[in-house]
Amino acid sequence: MAGKNTKQNPRTLKWIVAIVVVLAVGIGANLALNWMGSLPGIALRMVSIKGTLKHVEPEALQFVVRRTVQGNFFTADVRAVRAEFENVPWVRAASVRRVWPDRLEVTIEEHAPLARWSTETLVNTHGEIFRADYTGELPRFAGPVGSEKEIAEAYGEYREMLKEISLEPREIALSARRAWQVKLSSGMALELGRVDMRKRLGRFVAVVKQVPELKERRGRADLRYPNGFALKLAGAAANREATGNAKTQ
Repeated sequence: MAGKNTKQNPRTLKWIVAIVVVLAVGIGANLALNWMGSLPGIALRMVSIKGTLKHVEPEALQFVVRRTVQGNFFTADVRAVRAEFENVPWVRAASVRRVWPDRLEVTIEEHAPLARWSTETLVNTHGEIFRADYTGELPRFAGPVGSEKEIAEAYGEYREMLKEISLEPREIALSARRAWQVKLSSGMALELGRVDMRKRLGRFVAVVKQVPELKERRGRADLRYPNGFALKLAGAAANREATGNAKTQ
C-alpha cells in the first residue's frame, strides 16, 4: 500500500503544479491588465467610424458609442461594442479593432436594399431579410419563409433577360407549390410555372422583340405551354392575334 501511494505522489504533484501555474498565469495576466489600465496615456480618446453610410443615422452610432464604449484601450469590450453596432437599423455587419495607442476603429457595412418583402421588411442584395424604414421605390418579393435568397438570385437573372426588351420585373412571387409569377414594369403578368422558367422567359423576350408593341401592353401571359404561350391582353384589343407562336385569349 505504501509503495502504491509513493508511485501516485509524483503524478499528483504534477497536477498540483499545473493547477498552480494556470492560476498564477491567470492572476498575473489580470494584474498586468489592471496595471496597464492604470497607466497614463492609454485612455480611449477616439472611436472612428469607417464605411460608406447612406442610410445609417449618425446619431444612432453616436448613441452606441456613448452607451457601450467603456474602459480604456485594453479593457474595452470590443465584442459587446460590435454587437451593439449591429443592432442599429441599416447595419448589416460591424467590425471593431483596437488601434494603438488610444483608438477604436469601427467598420460598418450597410444593408443595400434590393426589394420589399412585406410592409415592414426589406430584402438586401445578399438575399437577407432586414427591418428598416425606406420610402424609395423597390420591387416586391413574396414567397415561403426561407426563399428570399432564391428569389433575389432569380430576380437578378430575370432582370438581365428583360433588359433586352427594356422592361423590368416589378414583382416576383414564388408559391408554396414553387410556381413562379413575374409582374413586369409594363403591367404584364407572366406565369412561368415550376420548370424551365428561364427558357420560358427567353421565349417571351424573343416574341416581344418581333412584336415591339407588346412591350407596352398590360395583361397576362401564360408561358407554361411547350412551344408558345397564351396571351390575354387588357383593353379593347384583347382578342387580337399578337404573334404566330403566341395564343391570344
